[in-house]
Parts: sequence; C-alpha cells; structure tokens
Amino acid sequence: DRPVGQRLPPGRGAVEDVALKLGASTAQRQVALIALARKALASPILRFLVVGGGNTLLYAVLSLLFMWLLPFSKQVSSTLAYLTAIPVAFLAYKKFVFRVGSAVSHSEILRFLVTHGVNLVVAYVVVAILCGTFGLPREVGVLASCAAFAIIGYILMKLWVFRSTS
Repeated sequence: DRPVGQRLPPGRGAVEDVALKLGASTAQRQVALIALARKALASPILRFLVVGGGNTLLYAVLSLLFMWLLPFSKQVSSTLAYLTAIPVAFLAYKKFVFRVGSAVSHSEILRFLVTHGVNLVVAYVVVAILCGTFGLPREVGVLASCAAFAIIGYILMKLWVFRSTS
C-alpha cells in the first residue's frame, strides 16, 4: 500500500489502483477495465486500429456468408462483402475515429474511395516487390501490405479525407 498523499505513477488513476489490489471486487475490476478502455480509446490511432480490425472482421464474415449462402463465386462474394463493408468503414472512421460531426459530404466520400484505391495499389505493389522481386514468403508481403495500408490510410484520412475545416 502507498502512504496517504503519495502520488500514483503516471498513467494510473485511483480506479485502476483499486482494481489492481488483490482484494478488489469484481465490480471494482469491471469499473477499472471500463476506465482503462475509455482512456485507451481517447487515442485516435487506437480507435483507427479498432475500426480497421472490426471492419476487416466484418468483411471476412460477410465474404464467407455470401459464399456459403448465395450462388456466387468467391470473387463475387468477396467483392460484395467489400462493397458492403465500405460504407460501414466510412461512417465508423468519420464519427468514431476522427469524430467529425458534420454531415456526410460527397467530397469526403470521394476522398475516402480514392484513399482506398491508393491503398489497394500500394498493397499490390508491396506484395509484388517483397514476394516477386525479393522472393519473401507471401505472409511477409501480406503483413507488410497491411502495415502500409494502415499507415497510409490513417495519414490520408486524418489530413485529407476527414480534415478539419476549422
């Protein structure tokens, strides 16, 4: 235990301190976890990664469902899933990640689609160079393209797609 009046280490609040003690109740731990999640989600980069991961999961689930339930090829199912996930991604990035409160504009939608087009080209080029030119395993190419996709996507969305007009 810490003496009365001693400051907590940076980044820890009283709620987290209580939850980390062995005697903390389940409710105290849950409150602490919620406080930690709120603090973590204060970061737009983390929100960006959460939305990107969630949208990737949505795409994967939809793609599989379309393949299993509809008489379409894998390519058509994948394309339909991607087209379904794009509007969800747009709204999640706009409202949750970058917290832009303005109405949806045609120019934002166009810039968002251009950003996705740029990222698709970058992903293709990264995989082609790493796997085709350097002979690295395709898993390395895919992981590198995902990293490039995230970095370029975040920068373009923050500075161009959902830029602040104020």
